[in-house]
Amino acid sequence: PIRKKKKKREKTRVAMTTTTPAEQQQEEEQQEHHHHGDDDHDDDPGELLELIPLGAGSEVGRSCVVASFFGGKKNVMFDCGIHPGFSGLSSLPYFDEIDLSAIDVLLVTHFHLDHCAAVPFLVNRTNFKGRVFMTHATKAIFHMLMSDFVRLSKPDEKDESQLWDAKDLKAAMDKIEVIDFHQEINIEGIKVTPYRAGHVLGACQFEVNVGGCRVLYTGDYSRVADRHLPAADIPKKTPHVVIVESTYGVSPHTPKEEREARFTDKIHGILGRGGKCLLPVVALGRAQELLLILEDYWEKHPEMGHVPVYQASALARKAMTVYETYINVLNADIKRQFEEKNPFNFKHVQNLNRASDLDGNTGPCVVLATPSMLQSGTSRELFENWCESSDNGVVICDFAVQGTLAREILSDVKTVKARDGRDLQLRCSVDAISFSAHADYPQTQQFLDILNPPHVVLVHGETTEMARLKRALEAKAVADGKEMNVFAPKNCQSVEIRYRGEKVAKVAGSLASDCLPVEGQEVRGVLVAKDFGHLLVAPEDVRDHARLRTSVVTQRQLIPCEVDIDTLRFALEALFEGMHTVRTLRMPKKSNKNDANDNENYDNEEKKSPTKGRKTKKAKTTEVVIKKEEEEEEEGVSIDNGAVTLRKAGKSDEVGVEHVILEWASDPFADVLADATLAVVLQLNREPETLKGYERDHAIAMKEKDTEAVELLRFKMAVAMLEAQFGKAQKVDEKERVLEMNVDAKSVKILHATRTVTCDEDESTRSRVELALGRIDEAIADCSYARHVRSATNTTGEGDATAV
Repeated sequence: PIRKKKKKREKTRVAMTTTTPAEQQQEEEQQEHHHHGDDDHDDDPGELLELIPLGAGSEVGRSCVVASFFGGKKNVMFDCGIHPGFSGLSSLPYFDEIDLSAIDVLLVTHFHLDHCAAVPFLVNRTNFKGRVFMTHATKAIFHMLMSDFVRLSKPDEKDESQLWDAKDLKAAMDKIEVIDFHQEINIEGIKVTPYRAGHVLGACQFEVNVGGCRVLYTGDYSRVADRHLPAADIPKKTPHVVIVESTYGVSPHTPKEEREARFTDKIHGILGRGGKCLLPVVALGRAQELLLILEDYWEKHPEMGHVPVYQASALARKAMTVYETYINVLNADIKRQFEEKNPFNFKHVQNLNRASDLDGNTGPCVVLATPSMLQSGTSRELFENWCESSDNGVVICDFAVQGTLAREILSDVKTVKARDGRDLQLRCSVDAISFSAHADYPQTQQFLDILNPPHVVLVHGETTEMARLKRALEAKAVADGKEMNVFAPKNCQSVEIRYRGEKVAKVAGSLASDCLPVEGQEVRGVLVAKDFGHLLVAPEDVRDHARLRTSVVTQRQLIPCEVDIDTLRFALEALFEGMHTVRTLRMPKKSNKNDANDNENYDNEEKKSPTKGRKTKKAKTTEVVIKKEEEEEEEGVSIDNGAVTLRKAGKSDEVGVEHVILEWASDPFADVLADATLAVVLQLNREPETLKGYERDHAIAMKEKDTEAVELLRFKMAVAMLEAQFGKAQKVDEKERVLEMNVDAKSVKILHATRTVTCDEDESTRSRVELALGRIDEAIADCSYARHVRSATNTTGEGDATAV
């Protein structure tokens, strides 16, 4: 769903749960105690996690990996860099493969160009709308580094290779937000936690948790502490997927002490033969580590004091203030040194503004110059000046990216091309001593052994090295008896993983404060699905934890009734005795018209006036009316503290009979109370006086089998019952058994002999009367039998009472 173009591309699919070994063991233990008849869980395909490397897939450079959760509902981009071996648009990640407007957040691990240099382009020259996060130190150095980058890459008028300008950088800086190590933030359901990576100052790994699926993106990391940085952290929880760099494949690094000794020996040898030593470095990161090593070596070897060490990077000098500012993220050794002196205030290191400043210097020297890949800049200029002398030497201290001059001179070439097209003889010595703070195979293997994730995705490595690392990790997992899927995707090749997220509901709000967690205890509440997580809250707390709003449905029913309120209260007390309280309720007397519109009036009272704070004529009039009404009170009945209320009302123009109004807030419990109350009201409603005589005569006629008398008495009883329900009849013809009456101001004619009801004015009124007549017939059919159901309160008559 995140892809913009529908193309047939190679995809790696895995359909299994992302359960970690610890979670799997816990689940198995639970299954031993809980057995279910059928398992719908097996039929659930789970949610889709799609990982798409837009860069750094089977290559080193332009790191950019997109993780798409829940079929594209949440999308995270990790890093956004350029490829050092290309220029212009070809150096960018493959942005056109996806819909950038669907990216929710970009997480930048550190400030190296291959991880961050495309951020200004993404933010200002695409339809990207998400948020951008990096650590404090990364943002500070990012600004310095990108300002220098845009200055050096400023093109000629005819050159269109510039990706972005200073305005784009400023806009990007305004959009970038900062985050601390181990700080968890929630970005609309995407939980992000950064951990130390040990690569450069401010570098971090990002753990992303969406709906219980944890993905760890290491970026460039190192598990070995160096002279100024601590080792990479290990997350507390096992991630389900680890996206890990594979820069060095299965190659191991030499031990730190041996590597430093070899480095200083090489430099000593070049200087001893009177040559100049070039150290191509990245301005920030490894340069500071090498300067600490050189400072320490020069301090211990006074005979080297006459040999100058130059740092040919104004940017590195500026960035030194950032190192001094963020001492808290450096290692313990540097922190201790800072208590006595500033370890970055180098005694034996001088600053070099430009390569031409060394033109008159024919003696030995050491120069740290940028960039590390010798593609351009001061390092390229000095290399071309010095490479044809066998006295001089170059020591490559970083990983040499394929397609760069640094990689080329390490392959035993005899000549190289100068920037002006000349062929230069390569006579200087070339050595590679890696101080690159990238994890080697032992570090990666140990790191994954500790984390033990079920899925590993390799990025940031050349095809051959990634393939070797993949085979080695798979073999190690088999040997250890572990299940681990290892993927080595190419650029734009998807890795699709089906997973079932954790189903955990956190109890929150008043429900959490009211109940202490006890194993096996049932907790009841409203389950709120929010940001791919679940909360269990009390109904009254829903509005605090979701955008939902609770409402109350008030039900009101009007029942014709001539029974006085005291009799109703007595009957209800007898019915609910010992279960629910029944008390007298006094309330302002309202007209029947207001009764019919109570909801509307209530809503109007609740609405806030736009003229709040100002008195209006209308407001004053309302107050007077209310006061007047409150002077007259009528009695009602309250059941269970107002769960159900009942009040008596007289005849009116709208309602032509005495009646009671039954009202309750609808819920299953109150509905039951209202039903019981309604039954009592209907049972207590007095029969018409003549009806009892008709019933008695009807029973005698039935006994004597007087058919004509039975039919006449049934007509009379029907008339009495219809008059009780709809009011006095307009015309009663006992001979023809025809009844005419007004129902709700509409004329209705009833032919009792055929049970025909006509009403030309309103079909609904006709149907209503017809239904009533049918029910009367059903009741009259049984009225010849003696009553055997006693009244609930024995207030309707003597002895046994008749219910019709």
